[in-house]
Amino acid sequence: MITTYRWADHRLFPRPEGALLFGVDEASLFAVDEEARDILARWRTRDPLLLDEVPAAERGLLEDLREARLLVPAQSRRAPVPSLPDPGGIPLGTLVLEVAQACNLRCGYCYAAGGAYGGEAKLLDPGAARRAARRLVEGSGDREEVTLILFGGEPLLNTPAVKAAVEEARACAAREGKRLTLSLTTNGTLLDDEVVAFLRANRVCVSVSLDGPPDVHDVNRPFAGDGGGSYAEVLRGLQTLLRAGPQPVAARVTLQPKQWGRVPEVFDHLLGLGFHEVGIAPASPVTPDLLPSDEEEEALFEGFAALARRFEVDAREGRILPFSNLLDLLGRLHGGTVKSAPCGAGLGYLAMDASERLYLCHRLVGEAEFEVGNLEAGPDPARVRACLEGLAAPRKDACSLCWVRALCRGGCHYENYVRESALGQAPGGSCRFIRRWISLGVELYGRLEDIGTRQILAHLDRRAAH
Repeated sequence: MITTYRWADHRLFPRPEGALLFGVDEASLFAVDEEARDILARWRTRDPLLLDEVPAAERGLLEDLREARLLVPAQSRRAPVPSLPDPGGIPLGTLVLEVAQACNLRCGYCYAAGGAYGGEAKLLDPGAARRAARRLVEGSGDREEVTLILFGGEPLLNTPAVKAAVEEARACAAREGKRLTLSLTTNGTLLDDEVVAFLRANRVCVSVSLDGPPDVHDVNRPFAGDGGGSYAEVLRGLQTLLRAGPQPVAARVTLQPKQWGRVPEVFDHLLGLGFHEVGIAPASPVTPDLLPSDEEEEALFEGFAALARRFEVDAREGRILPFSNLLDLLGRLHGGTVKSAPCGAGLGYLAMDASERLYLCHRLVGEAEFEVGNLEAGPDPARVRACLEGLAAPRKDACSLCWVRALCRGGCHYENYVRESALGQAPGGSCRFIRRWISLGVELYGRLEDIGTRQILAHLDRRAAH
């Protein structure tokens, strides 16, 4: 029987010495030289394709692509969109504890409504924090590693619950033979020697929210009450943290659209303060005035692209530019992992508020329609599935045709929800930027492979593993 073939969905990224061939469904990436690129140009429009018709000198390349599943039998079905994993079959691996639904700042872009998530300010009881830590470890099944994230609001408004959760998680993990990752995200204003000593002694990874130079940060993150800028107090807390030892400290940056043109400047300022890694997020459009214009979105992309160019220059000299947005993307490309969902929300990842209610993720805390259980009873898998299917439905058809689908699967649930439900926008408000960003990452990764520096690839190996 003669087998004919068709081309699986793919994209070709030209470059001077050949091209990069990206397999859409497998998230696979291949570098081809000029000769191979010319062969592809002759045959990639043939559908169906009979390999016996291809000259022997060119057939080897196409047979290699068949092995890589870029050429598939013409009769085979198109690759289906992966079905949603069964939430009930995935043990808990990460729990975000909202230990303080309260905050001493009033950030202009806050999706948590001043840290209280739309309700009354409340602190998590330390006893509940201990029970939550136990549920995480004891509910992790055969997972070798679990992660507890201490969050808010401002979690250091409730240090008793922070300490209770950390101590219980460590004790349970040791008893169950689990590796434990502990992290805390703070605005930095309450960091002092006593708190820092506890965090360091318990190997808690710390991210500090700092948005850039004073004129950027203080506009975004004023104190509650008098409205004064918080930059000076955050800097004091950061310096206390950095003096305590060499453990890396990450910067968590959020910028409003009018600030997107300052991305490289903000990045450099934070590196200069001593941060070991910097991640920059555009503010969620929690109000209509935070919806960006086309010009602002272009400025954001150009800022990210400028840092990507610097990353490549540094890589050629054996250095790693610690821009976490790019490192995360390159790590995904390096790992070649195909996503079945946009993120882990509801699929081994849950958040718990200060009233012991469970939600799909920390950003959806306070949204009643995404409440999926409570600390005592645990998550309801049927409720989790219903929430995830409802979130995915508006973009299911568009995502099935998108060339970045294996790396994206629809983007952030919260971002989509707030754009479409709160602001009434059509699905896909972030898609253009995501596609451009992933395209830039694919091209950069191909060049990094050409450079072949061991340090960079080893770092990406570690990134992909997490």
